[in-house]
Amino acid sequence: MAATPDHLFSLRNDFYLGAYQAAINTSDLPIFSHDDSVERDCLVYRSYIALGSYQLVIHEIDDSAATPLQAVKLLALYLSSLKARQESTISSLKEWLADSAIANNSILRLIAGIILMQEEDYNEALKHTNAGDTMELQLKLSHPDHMLVKRASSAENNFERAVQSVA
Repeated sequence: MAATPDHLFSLRNDFYLGAYQAAINTSDLPIFSHDDSVERDCLVYRSYIALGSYQLVIHEIDDSAATPLQAVKLLALYLSSLKARQESTISSLKEWLADSAIANNSILRLIAGIILMQEEDYNEALKHTNAGDTMELQLKLSHPDHMLVKRASSAENNFERAVQSVA
């Protein structure tokens, strides 16, 4: 059985390397599935967030967008807000995480981890990112969380599990 090509490889590569403008510039890719389209849009909007264009993300993602895009919009709202507004964003995030229908979405869990780490709520961030089903969840958030709460052995175990899942 032949493996299908990864249409988002160059976009993911640019994003993970921090070449956010390049990721945005190369986002006009032929997409063959709805899931790829949502992932592409999430990476592009996260690139805009990394460049500080929070309002663009907030205005372009509407309320009918898929859950992962709504989570990215929530991150933009959180990062662009004053402390009082951030509390409202965190409240919305916790409501979404309590909803079993969407709580297992990997992008939502990733965004939850990012926001909760910003809030220095490391245990809660780890709770939502520890069972990561993507390499980004396994390495980007879970590994630093273990280190922040002084659990080096857990960080090593998590890193080994991530390496094994990629191999």
